[in-house]
Amino acid sequence: MRASALPLMMAASLAGAPLHAEAPSLMLELNAVTEQDSGCRVTFVATNKLAADISALVVEAVIFTPEGLVDRLALLDFQTLPQTRPRVRQFDLPGLACDRIGQVLINAVGTCTGAGLAPAACADAMTVSSRIETITISG
Repeated sequence: MRASALPLMMAASLAGAPLHAEAPSLMLELNAVTEQDSGCRVTFVATNKLAADISALVVEAVIFTPEGLVDRLALLDFQTLPQTRPRVRQFDLPGLACDRIGQVLINAVGTCTGAGLAPAACADAMTVSSRIETITISG
């Protein structure tokens, strides 16, 4: 590191200014699937790292079989998502066994509202992941 850069970094650190600002994001993680009598329950962990609370979030998800065939489209209502606080949301997929889910595609964001949020804020900042080895998720 050059000696001239050190005083600037120290000044930023002392002032409490972050050296690298974190980009706004909306993270949806497929965290668990649980077999129910009526079908499969999917559990998501959602973390809102946008500039404001989300007062309503609804996404369109496409559920694919392990063979790659579309099984169904589902609207997933994540409801309110406060800024920076993770929320767990569960959705039941009636008549579908969990082992018949091969992929979940977040096809579109139907609703994304919150004070000061642009209509495309959720879609633009969304990242998706899956903790389930047999199920991929994309968006």
